[in-house]
Amino acid sequence: MEQIDAVNLVANHVQRWRLRDRSRILPAGRFVLTVTEDENQWWRFEFRGEGDRHYITGTEWSRFAQPRIDARLTLYAQQDGENFHRMKVIMRRN
Repeated sequence: MEQIDAVNLVANHVQRWRLRDRSRILPAGRFVLTVTEDENQWWRFEFRGEGDRHYITGTEWSRFAQPRIDARLTLYAQQDGENFHRMKVIMRRN
């Protein structure tokens, strides 16, 4: 799986995660980004790409991000034949 970006989630990410798409896979424009961690739970996040700036925003993103503050998130590119992205979530122990 090719990594798109990773972040240590902090409070300001609850409203928006600004991605750095080093893979240059994500398209420009607005669309819904379908994401899963384990193929049992699915999320649909609002996505906006403008030039080299990409953002995940919206109500569903905020509901996803809030309980995961302090976690390490990694977003991966779609695999061949898939219409979704995978996200790895590693919760930090305090």
